[in-house]
Amino acid sequence: MLKKTRNLRLAALGGICAVFFLFAWENVQAVRLGYTIEKLRREIKDLESANTYLKKEIRASLSPEKLEAEAVKLGMVYPEPGAVVLLDGAQDAEKEGRGWLAKLFRINKAS
Repeated sequence: MLKKTRNLRLAALGGICAVFFLFAWENVQAVRLGYTIEKLRREIKDLESANTYLKKEIRASLSPEKLEAEAVKLGMVYPEPGAVVLLDGAQDAEKEGRGWLAKLFRINKAS
């Protein structure tokens, strides 16, 4: 009888220890995952700010003033008054917004 009681107490102590270690392991994992989540949140914030910065850079580099400055650097000049020749239907296409570039994008969107 004494041996049964001793084994029962030992089993109960073992169970309590197992529950304690399981609880401790669970808390350690929760803390570790919390640090990982915070690290990823910081990374997302950094990437979002970099994305915003790059969008501003794109807008700035596509501004007419910037494009004109780059064209001048490359040696481009404005055409002389008689140098531009409009082909038949070009004016109609511009009015309708159906230039070759618009047609190209419309075709690509349909594909």
